Amino acid sequence: MNSPASEVALARTIGLRGVHAYLSANGWRRADALRRETADVYLCTEDDREAAFVPASEEYGDYGIRIYQIAEQIGRVEGRRRQAVLADLSLAEWDLVRLRLPTASGDSTVRLADGAAVLEESKKLLLAAACSANRPRRMYRAGRNRRATEYLDRVRLGHTEPGSFLINLLAPVAPDLGEQGTLLSEEPFERKVTRKLVSGLHASRRAMDRVNRGVGAIDEFESRLGEGISANFCQSVARLTEAGGGLEVSVSWAMTRPANGAPGRRAVVVFRPPDIAVLDEAARVLSDRQERTDEEVQGYVSRLTRDRTDPRGTAAIKAFVDGSLVSVQAIFDSGDYREIARAHEARLSVSLEGDLHREGQRWHLRNPRGVTVLEDEDG
Repeated sequence: MNSPASEVALARTIGLRGVHAYLSANGWRRADALRRETADVYLCTEDDREAAFVPASEEYGDYGIRIYQIAEQIGRVEGRRRQAVLADLSLAEWDLVRLRLPTASGDSTVRLADGAAVLEESKKLLLAAACSANRPRRMYRAGRNRRATEYLDRVRLGHTEPGSFLINLLAPVAPDLGEQGTLLSEEPFERKVTRKLVSGLHASRRAMDRVNRGVGAIDEFESRLGEGISANFCQSVARLTEAGGGLEVSVSWAMTRPANGAPGRRAVVVFRPPDIAVLDEAARVLSDRQERTDEEVQGYVSRLTRDRTDPRGTAAIKAFVDGSLVSVQAIFDSGDYREIARAHEARLSVSLEGDLHREGQRWHLRNPRGVTVLEDEDG
């Protein structure tokens, strides 16, 4: 059980913005006529005899004690435990993403390997949402999106909770600085990520439901790329569902930046084990269809094709892609084709870059460039 001293220490870490946002969103009104130099006064809407005195600065020596007392007062009015109120106040400035995984164990535990997988896939899920918020695509390459990775570095792992296996992710978001009762039109990138996570989850669920009814195919997922779906997103949802025997994701918006002016509004999406196969297949097809820009290809020329009336030529290059030896076809201009033909005749390997794209079982390299014949140094 938490001691009063530890609760005061927690209260000391709670920001003023969160306290003001919580009171404004939960039935307390600021009494400007009663404002003091050292405190702002809030009156309870249900009982004007209840007045909360919020310190004017976090630098006051007794700041932690005063926030602790406010939490105790809120708990008395709302009929809740003080510890629960303190927890809510500490989260008021964050978008809270809660992942609940049903488990077979009655003690709310999972295997160590599954727990590690859950944390890793939770990270990948948020990264996919951040990449999509920056630019919707079928698939994302790890580490390519700097803005998304920088965002992920600011996400915090919250305290676990009893009941199934729960992961709490605290997503940062700046407070809204619009006029009271209004929201600024442009949202910060951090909030766009949370929105993209929510829309991606709902879009995946809708696509899944149509596929399960037999009235949808891969286009149900591909048509929703702008809503947050990607190969990475589908794969992370599938792995999380697999690790927990099911998945429930809920998102609560930061009170310091309400979503659509509705503080406390909560979004919930559920996935079940039968969804895993469809999500995996959607991830595979979306990945195959995504053009991979600036991809390096290295291998041997296996076939040449050229029309005498066309200065360009086509070559098939045997190379490893994702660990498998495949044939990659590319069309070269006259200069690069001469180098490709020389490598073919001398049985030398080549290295080049381009935009790798898969169509069915065939790989194509568009815009080939930087063709280099790798000379055999041993002769």
